Amino acid sequence: MKRKFFFLFYFLFLIIAASVFASHPPVHHELTVTLDPSQSIAKFYDVVTIPQNIIKPITSFQLNKNSEIERIEFSNSKVSTRKSADGFLKFDLPQPSEEGLTVPLKLVCIYTLPIPVSDDNTETFFISGDDYFYPQPAMKDKKTYRVTFKIKIQTPASLKAVSQGKKLKEIVENGNRTVIWKEEKPQEEILLVADRYHEFSKHHGSIALYAYLRADDKTLAEKYFKATESYIDLYSKLIAPYPYKKFALVENSQQTGYGMPSFTLLGSRVIRFPFILHTSYPHEILHNWFGNGVYIDANSGNWAEGLTSYLSDHILSEQEGKGDRYRFQELMKYTNYVNEMNDFPLAEFKGRDNMASQAVGYGKTLMVLHMLRLEMGDTFFLQALRDFYNQNQFHYAGFKELRISFERTSKRDLKKFFNQWTLRKGGPQLQLTSASKSKQNGQHLLKLEIRQTQSSPAFKLKLPIAAWLKDQEEPWLGSIDIVKKKQTSFLPFSAEPLKVLLDPYHEVFRRLNPEEAPPNIGKTYGSETQIPILPANESFSDLLNSYQQFALSLKTASRSSDIILKDDTLISVPAGSLWVFGKNNALARQLKDQFDQNDVKINEKGVTLNNKKFQWENHSFVLTFNRYGSKGNTITWVVAPSGKSIPGLIRKLPHYGKYGYLVFKGDTPDNVAKGTWPSSGAGLYHVFKKGFYFLPSKISLIKKIVAPNG
Repeated sequence: MKRKFFFLFYFLFLIIAASVFASHPPVHHELTVTLDPSQSIAKFYDVVTIPQNIIKPITSFQLNKNSEIERIEFSNSKVSTRKSADGFLKFDLPQPSEEGLTVPLKLVCIYTLPIPVSDDNTETFFISGDDYFYPQPAMKDKKTYRVTFKIKIQTPASLKAVSQGKKLKEIVENGNRTVIWKEEKPQEEILLVADRYHEFSKHHGSIALYAYLRADDKTLAEKYFKATESYIDLYSKLIAPYPYKKFALVENSQQTGYGMPSFTLLGSRVIRFPFILHTSYPHEILHNWFGNGVYIDANSGNWAEGLTSYLSDHILSEQEGKGDRYRFQELMKYTNYVNEMNDFPLAEFKGRDNMASQAVGYGKTLMVLHMLRLEMGDTFFLQALRDFYNQNQFHYAGFKELRISFERTSKRDLKKFFNQWTLRKGGPQLQLTSASKSKQNGQHLLKLEIRQTQSSPAFKLKLPIAAWLKDQEEPWLGSIDIVKKKQTSFLPFSAEPLKVLLDPYHEVFRRLNPEEAPPNIGKTYGSETQIPILPANESFSDLLNSYQQFALSLKTASRSSDIILKDDTLISVPAGSLWVFGKNNALARQLKDQFDQNDVKINEKGVTLNNKKFQWENHSFVLTFNRYGSKGNTITWVVAPSGKSIPGLIRKLPHYGKYGYLVFKGDTPDNVAKGTWPSSGAGLYHVFKKGFYFLPSKISLIKKIVAPNG
């Protein structure tokens, strides 16, 4: 019965997919590309097959403006080209005059392009649809336009070329290499990557796995193969069968993190970070279902980054019992980086270009999906995601289509939920303003007054609550519906309440209370005013100059101050968050109380954190604390052993925003210690009787994942 059910499911899956393809048949390219590094050019021969029923909206095609045209023909007639005002080489298509014509139409394009690939192999060659290296229609809305293709790539034998789809053939003859890739699933664009790769391969069932590495590193390839198998199996069970014939890890000389259909393009440094295997890598694999399996309708918001983050980084943390911590970090990012000036609704998110847009587009979407899961329950939540994928595979979709799938599965009207969280910017800020208890009719009545303290109107939400009761080890877990800015709720219990906590597992999207989030470097970066303070007493001029370079780099950040002060000139420090540079900076002495509170020991030899000693020599330190007397602002103390380590700190520190302390070693520099200060939970709890209160871990959405070993 299980076997029959599987085949029935798969058969229905194929029927749905076929009907999706039939509604808007793709344009097909038979493309031959010859890369000539000695001349830094590429020759193209493209035969484009255009289905008759989509030709009318396509009046013209366009190519890269640097194309040198040899010949363009449409239905055996020569077509002339022109330079367009928007910077493309454009050519019009004569509309066919025969009524009822059903045969596909042929467009033939022969041309050359200058390309940035050379014999010295310093950079990976990568071009995409955005480069217009193949003809594309001039259409305002390309939601009905997708492509299938077969691409033959001819290169010197030393180069290997990768694209989407299945590898049909690869041969080397007379010093030249020919490889053919074919993709039959409708694509948004054609991609091409080439480099002097070492190729590693194996099969996982019917799926071909590849690793294209710039170095001969079989051990690294095997690690990625093991991870790929694990995550493909996981998401195939969770959502639907893996939609492509292959998956390839492709190394890039540039430090990218791109998820492409059937491959990922990751930077050379990126792929060698051990944590990438269990964070960014499953995220990129999952994009083959969401983003590269269901395409993003840019006109209604990029839902895919938040969804893939939720089902990869977040779910894997949840499986380890750390889902609440992960969600808290996302709330911290939003609180740190997003303000009234740079906030926007989810429906307007297209892609990240700074920390604020990432906090909204990734973090807020992730939290909204989690709240949706709480509303529906795990079973319906997963069913809705499967429905969304199956109904929209290789089609463009937005939040509207996501809502339709959740409504169809749950049989509930979710329009108000989606409108509030995707069309409205911002979020609530919650505070437990009072809690009291009384005994009535044999029951213990817990009275809670909860306020939304943001300036904007009330958000409607389901607020989880934990209440610890007398003689009960584990808390009562429930929720109340919040509909007003100020709301009083009563909860009856059979036993006396000892403690109450709002949002115990950090499951509601909201702006954290100022005292709730522990100080972290992201809070300094996200501050509306950032004031760098340099040390006057610095004996090494190269280090002082590098500190000044760090201070100048902050001016490129939004809302950073143009003021750079020195500690010996300070009579009073302006309001804002401070960057304090140098071991001997006078302002660092003001941090002594906070050092003591967090068990940080400073002496002439170095710094002790978590009982680990780090010497000043060859170590850089970054510690962030709250700035007393300046509500919501922080002090970040930066100490480096020499000026050589500062450029690396400038580059790396924005990626460590959630941490309260960091230690780096060497000139690179390499991170050797990191951590967060304790969170107070201020404003969300009330204790009637002091004691230890245990909060159990929640069950993961995925009950058992065996994560691949690094």
